[in-house]
Amino acid sequence: MSLRSQLRKEVYWSRRNAAALLLVLLLLPGFFAASSVLFQDVIPRDTPVAVVPQGEDVSSQELILVHAGTGTYADPVDVDSTEEALRQLEREEVYAVVEVPANIDQAGTDVTFRLYVDGTMVPFKEPSATIATIMEGQLDESLAADVTLERIVVGNDHDLSAYLLPIALLALIMLFAFTYVPYNLAQESRVMDRIRLESSVEALVGAKLLFFTALMVVPIVVFQVAVLALDAVATVSFEHVTALAPGALLALLLTFVTLAALSMAVMVLTRFSTTGRFVNVVFLMGVAGFSGLAYPVGYFSPVRKAIVRAMPTHYATITVRSSMLRGSSLATFADWVLGLAVVALLALLVLKLTVVYDRRWR
Repeated sequence: MSLRSQLRKEVYWSRRNAAALLLVLLLLPGFFAASSVLFQDVIPRDTPVAVVPQGEDVSSQELILVHAGTGTYADPVDVDSTEEALRQLEREEVYAVVEVPANIDQAGTDVTFRLYVDGTMVPFKEPSATIATIMEGQLDESLAADVTLERIVVGNDHDLSAYLLPIALLALIMLFAFTYVPYNLAQESRVMDRIRLESSVEALVGAKLLFFTALMVVPIVVFQVAVLALDAVATVSFEHVTALAPGALLALLLTFVTLAALSMAVMVLTRFSTTGRFVNVVFLMGVAGFSGLAYPVGYFSPVRKAIVRAMPTHYATITVRSSMLRGSSLATFADWVLGLAVVALLALLVLKLTVVYDRRWR
């Protein structure tokens, strides 16, 4: 074929796939340009920090003084007890706990603050030493008493290699749900008329969803085997890392069901076309980018923090990370797991409605 014929063929292909090209050439660049403003400032100046009294003799006025002393680089939140504050620390609702002693407004008194940080939250654990130094200096300067601050690392103390394991596992689940599942479903478009005649689209997507959800157990088991092997031979320690923890398993599988059902719904609405696969790739980037996989939410700007907190996958991320690295019990995240189950049911309902819509309007 001549060059002119080849160009004519490309033009013909572009006309047939105008929607996909519109998405890639116009909408996708616009999406990335607009999303850049959501990042704003990622310096952890608004990190949620729990402020708790060390005893009943700590007055509300003393807590107000601590709020004023920490408000420039943190977002202090009053919590009634250290036990509740540490629970919030485990659920990443706060990223540090400040215990306030009594008599901090009395000159000549030596007082000791305690700053609790989680050993699992590696991106915050390392800079927390610097934050503790800054906090000690500012509190000592602003308060009448002579201040000493003690930094305490609670929970399992992990390094960056262990911290990245839950992120990699969640990224794999998302990648499979938004790329392979749509690709596999698109292959059925060639025989879709026969499927509608001999069976139903509901049976097709239901069978694929059940099969692929069960298949997701394989990479989770492989991760656990790899963790055990690396812990035995590598210089880094993966002790206390458990990919098969009940909370991690439930959160991972519910996340996959939700995302796979939505990606299938997109494919049904787009008639199993290339456009649907492009849309799912965009969704993959959006979900991965706004789920808070890597960095604590306290590092984000207020706008992006609100977006991340609204994502069900954000709570799945924390549940998986805490179950794998902290050894958290399922009861600690029972409300979030229940919420993920409700979201999965809603995604299945969306998939069902798209199949019904496709059947009625075909």
